[in-house]
Amino acid sequence: MRNLVFGLIGTTIVLGWIGDALWASLVDRRPLALILLNAKPRYLVLTVNQLDPWVYYPVATVRLLCTKPLVWLVGAWYGPRTVLWAEQRSERGGRLVRFLERHFGRFGWAIIAVTSNNVVCLLAGSAGFSLAWFLVLAVVGTLVRLWLIAVVGDVFSDAIDSVIGFVGDHRIAVVALSVSVVVVGLLLERRHGTSELDELLALEHEVEAIEHEGLAPPRPADEG
Repeated sequence: MRNLVFGLIGTTIVLGWIGDALWASLVDRRPLALILLNAKPRYLVLTVNQLDPWVYYPVATVRLLCTKPLVWLVGAWYGPRTVLWAEQRSERGGRLVRFLERHFGRFGWAIIAVTSNNVVCLLAGSAGFSLAWFLVLAVVGTLVRLWLIAVVGDVFSDAIDSVIGFVGDHRIAVVALSVSVVVVGLLLERRHGTSELDELLALEHEVEAIEHEGLAPPRPADEG
């Protein structure tokens, strides 16, 4: 089960890289495919005017939230050690994690509604936040952000059309540049061990250590 969870999270990371590399090829011809690969705000802004609301909202919501329950599970399974791991990843990030951890008991619901990033997902699972309540808050917060992006897309529709038109006129060059940026960026991150997959592997090694030490709480499937 653990391997499946980490494998699914890793798959979404790789899909995101593909979206970053090929966005210029997809943005006007396959906008739905683009946000399925990578639903970063900039791609949502560029595609929102090309998608019907009944497509844009559910697809973007699912893509943005698909890994959140999985990261919540890691926090629920392995507890505070995963939060401590997140604190130790960097000095600046550690200060933010400690700030969120101090206020999570009282304002966790608001933090989840504002942002459901991976650290918040770990905190929610570790703190015993119920998965159902966590998902409700995450979905509501995500829908609000998607609505704001739709508003931005409507207000700046002419500018967005100009950007898409430029990309269409220079597609080969933009795609080549995007692929180069992604490849070079991944090579540099890999050299320093800071890519998203490196972070995921580091977290997996941490939970393996917890299991070997016998410190992990019983998983939901094992309870009862």
